[in-house]
Amino acid sequence: MTETELRKNLTYLVDKYMPDNEKKEELYTYIQRENVPVKGILADFNEYKTRTVEQVDGNLIREIYFYYC
Repeated sequence: MTETELRKNLTYLVDKYMPDNEKKEELYTYIQRENVPVKGILADFNEYKTRTVEQVDGNLIREIYFYYC
């Protein structure tokens, strides 16, 4: 997974599971940083998501953890 793919995938997850626009904007700021703070983004995502993550997206999260955490 490239850094570009990482940013795209994190944005996808935030868009799909987080309805709070204020929190979304905060995470978008982190996603655009030169060194993406992946663990922090995923921790915030886990805290603020409002629905259960689908299996396919869970696999995506595991892949992100594998490559970046």
